[in-house]
Amino acid sequence: MGEYFESGPTWWPMSRRATLTAILTAMLLLTVPYAVLATDSDGDGTDDADDDFPNNPCADTDTDGDGLPDTVVSGCTSQSVVAYTSFEDPFTIASVKYTDTGSDSVSRYLWNNANEPHIAHNQTNGTEMGFTLYYTSTGGVGLTDGDYFGTINYTGTVGNFTDGNNGYQMSDVDGIATLALDDITAEVMTFDFFLQDTGYETSNPMDYLVIRFIGANSDIEIVNTTGYDIDTDNSSWLDTWTMMTVMIGAAGHGHLEVEFSSNSAMEALYLDNIQFTAAVMLSADTDDDGDGWSDVDETDCGTDPLDGNDVPADTDMNGICDALEGDDFDGDGIPNDSDPDDDNDGVDDVDDDFPLNPNETTDTDGDGVGDNADEDDDDDGWLDDNELGCGTDPLDDSSVPSDYDSDSVCDSLDADDDNDGVDDADDAFPHDDTEWIDTDGDGKGDNADEDDDNDGWDDSDESSCGTDSGDAGSVPADLDADGTCDALDDDTDGDGWLDSDESSCGTDPSDAGSIPSDVDSDGDCDVLDEDADNDGWSDSDEATCGSDTMDPDSVPADQDGDSECDAVDSDIDGDGHDNDADEFPGDASEWVDSDGDGTGDNADADDDGDGWDDDVDEFPHDDTEWVDSDGDGTGDNADADDDGDGWSDATESDCGSDGVDEDSVPADFDGDGQCDDLDPDDDGDGVADSDDAMPNDQSEWDDTDGDGIGDNADLDDDNDGWSDAEEGECGADQYDSDSTPTDYDNNGVCDANDPIIEPEPEGTPGFGLISALAMLALAAFARRD
Repeated sequence: MGEYFESGPTWWPMSRRATLTAILTAMLLLTVPYAVLATDSDGDGTDDADDDFPNNPCADTDTDGDGLPDTVVSGCTSQSVVAYTSFEDPFTIASVKYTDTGSDSVSRYLWNNANEPHIAHNQTNGTEMGFTLYYTSTGGVGLTDGDYFGTINYTGTVGNFTDGNNGYQMSDVDGIATLALDDITAEVMTFDFFLQDTGYETSNPMDYLVIRFIGANSDIEIVNTTGYDIDTDNSSWLDTWTMMTVMIGAAGHGHLEVEFSSNSAMEALYLDNIQFTAAVMLSADTDDDGDGWSDVDETDCGTDPLDGNDVPADTDMNGICDALEGDDFDGDGIPNDSDPDDDNDGVDDVDDDFPLNPNETTDTDGDGVGDNADEDDDDDGWLDDNELGCGTDPLDDSSVPSDYDSDSVCDSLDADDDNDGVDDADDAFPHDDTEWIDTDGDGKGDNADEDDDNDGWDDSDESSCGTDSGDAGSVPADLDADGTCDALDDDTDGDGWLDSDESSCGTDPSDAGSIPSDVDSDGDCDVLDEDADNDGWSDSDEATCGSDTMDPDSVPADQDGDSECDAVDSDIDGDGHDNDADEFPGDASEWVDSDGDGTGDNADADDDGDGWDDDVDEFPHDDTEWVDSDGDGTGDNADADDDGDGWSDATESDCGSDGVDEDSVPADFDGDGQCDDLDPDDDGDGVADSDDAMPNDQSEWDDTDGDGIGDNADLDDDNDGWSDAEEGECGADQYDSDSTPTDYDNNGVCDANDPIIEPEPEGTPGFGLISALAMLALAAFARRD
């Protein structure tokens, strides 16, 4: 019998309680969803929970916890810093959007900035990156209560900034504050941030922090606490400096953006030491488990280099494990533990990086490969042989050959340093891949020099003019010395007349004293001028009209001023009506007299003399018409349908509508052209209105049960609760409410269609899984020993 616990007056078996608990727990698990959240901050494929370097993509394991990774991801090598800011340099404000206290130094805070979008800070000197501050109001007091927002040197909260004396702070912004750094292209970004520990809210209003890198190719989200409680979900960040390292190369050219929302002076974010580099380097740990024995020694001695409790036995504590004691590696008769030079290579073990390898003694770059076998001893990317040939030190990684074109051939050995295809010996600019010749020796290469031979003529002009741009003695001919060579000059002699015009006018284009005659000085020589005297009449027209072509005071008569003289003008008054068809040929305001009363129609108030003035006569030139009610062009006197509504005037009269009002038409529900007043079947369904239960519904005419739904649409015509279809199948009359199918068991299926006729069942058939389990639980409680 198992253990018992007391519950009131009854004793219960412990085993049954365990059974009940298991059942109820299973029920709970069936109904409660759960989610496992995994985070990989540095994106190296190892979750933060399993990553000893959660913010550095170059490493993930540190067995002994000494801060050095067991291994470093291949490709994470040392490179220079591309750009950075620690908010140390003085900044100028490139906008006056905010009210700002302080000068152009680094300590500043802002307030009274309602509806102001941004402020840009640029360096006044120094090398740090510039940045822009944005602020979005969310309806609160904003920054009007004077909290810090910007670069500061106050360290009361953070203790010290991680780089220099200054940092960047956002606190109590009562809105959304955003910091955006200048755009940059880099592979790795690192930064330090500090979150002050306080009561961050998740709603009304919501406090949150979002840090992202926004790139041309993609965006990388680094931190996003939206919807999370910073105090509990990200407690490791509170009241301590946290460094983030992020690989950003794939994102492309872009910028770091930090967005922060808070509503308390104690809800503060601090930033410092933001750096962008081409890559990041970590040194691999030579003693992964931190037990004092190097990984190489443990491997040689047969112990686990990743287990700090598994160390080599070393009885005499001489630093050589017992497993190797007594061995005589070099066979010189002296055991290794007594031999100062175990491999007999002439270098004592204490100075030998490879005491058991007679072929190696030194490992300059510490990569585990001895210098004798290592083709790049200092790991500077240049092979030792190449460095020797180039004159640099193969054992010093700071001594690297000059290689201007980065072709891995040092300049001292490279026949073409700038790789422009021209050997240095023939290259006037051996370190400029865009230049190689300087014809005039002015220090500017011919590719960029607009005048290679320095003869005063641009290369492009010499090319066009047919002279040699590389020979200062070859210059274009320029008769008038206007800077345009004769071959391209359209006025060779510079007399103001184009060569082509002089040729046409009969003068010499190469003689400035030979110019064409131009009586009216209009720039067209008389020989080519269509109006030699410039009186506005062409010479040919004047000849036709009888005036003098060379006298500007002699012009043809032109009554209508249409530039066609009256002698040849078919419409001398210019009213658009030829003289022979114009009843008033000398009066430009009249040309027709419709009613022959001697007054032209333009002046006549009633052109057709029908007694209706033209301004009210819709047919001012038809004495039989004056009104057109429907505007169809046919006067009402002749029009059978005056208002144009499709109903003749006679029909509208019979149907009681207005024959001259298009909005007044007879009612015609079925559109058969017969108004409803005269139509015996208004809806045109073939059933006379007198016999039609729905005279204005073409789809219905009977309503058996009088429920307002026609029998055609009504699924239960007699409204007896049985559909017409069921009554048809069951043999009842769908139009007689007293005629219903028989249904013995009242299950809604008539007996004719019901395969099983039985009384109505009582209770609910079956139980669900949860009900069954609950019943089992109750049964367990109900039992007694």
